[in-house]
Parts: sequence; structure tokens; C-alpha cells
Amino acid sequence: MKKWISFIALFFGLASFSFAQRFCYVDSQYILENLPEYTSSQSKLKSQTESWQKEIEQKQENLAKLQAEFEAEKILLTAEQVKEQEKKLADEVAAVRILQDKRYGPNGDLVNLRRSMVKPLQDQIYNATKEVADKRGYGFVFDKGSDLIMIYTDPKFDISREVLMTLRPELKPNNSKTSTSGNNKTSNSSNKTRK
Repeated sequence: MKKWISFIALFFGLASFSFAQRFCYVDSQYILENLPEYTSSQSKLKSQTESWQKEIEQKQENLAKLQAEFEAEKILLTAEQVKEQEKKLADEVAAVRILQDKRYGPNGDLVNLRRSMVKPLQDQIYNATKEVADKRGYGFVFDKGSDLIMIYTDPKFDISREVLMTLRPELKPNNSKTSTSGNNKTSNSSNKTRK
């Protein structure tokens, strides 16, 4: 009886070991940098940011001009006029801060614009990654470009290039990534020589 229990436990232990999940990783930053849509959106984002920055700088220059005029005329003004001008300046300072927060705050225009431009690309990367992972039988896919800390990564588990080719078969990526097909003799031999 004990032998049967041991045999069954051993059988299920080996069976569960044989069904262990496979894993791989992608470098989403590499994929994004090789998508023309991302480069285009980054260019638009930079242009819009520069426009917003000029708008804020213009408001700050107007504020500085008002402050200088106030300081120059302060001696000639009555106490009531001084209070009125100080209130006007305080309102202008508040308006500049509100504009800065509107453009660059946590829920500002920059965050929303970046999200609207990058989110569709991230969704495409997710779908392509899922397709490649399903095709190759991977249970877990880590993102090397995220906050996940990966101390060491073996290039043979990197499916970034395959995901990029799934997204855009016509593209030739800028950066060379090793092939992930598993039969790339060059990358495998160079990995062996480093060990």
C-alpha cells in the first residue's frame, strides 16, 4: 500500500513538473523605438510640449513685466491702489500656476496626450506578444522595459524581434536583436564563448 501511495505521489510530482510553465521576455522599449508610429507620436508630443512651454513662458514674462511696473509705480499709488495691484498680481501668479498644472500636472494635458498616443501602440504590442507567446507555448512573458528588475536575461528567451515582426512584417528594426528562433548559431556560439 505504501509503495502505491509513493508511486502515485511520484507520478503526480513528475507530471506536474512536466507541465511547468515556460517563460520569455520582451523589450517593449526596443519594440516602440522601431515602430514609425511611435517616432511620429514622439515628434508630435515634443512639438506640442514646446508650444505649451512657450505659452507658459509668455505668461511668466507678462507677469514679470506687471511686477516691474508695479514696483516702479508703487511709490505714487495710494494704499487702496497698492492692494488692488497686489491682488491683480496674485491673480496673475495663480493663473500661471493653474496653466502649468493644466499642462504638466498629474492629470494634465501632457499626460493625457502621451497616454492617447502611446496606449494604442501598447495595446498592439500586447496583442502581438500574446500571439507570439501562444504560438510558442509560453505561459509567462516579462517586459524588460518596465519597472520589473531583471538582473540577467538570456537572449534566447527574448521574443522582442519576433513581436516586432508580427506587428510590422515589412519593418527592418534599427537595433540588432538576436534571433529568438533557437537555431541562431551565431548568437548561441557567442553566448557559449562568454561563459
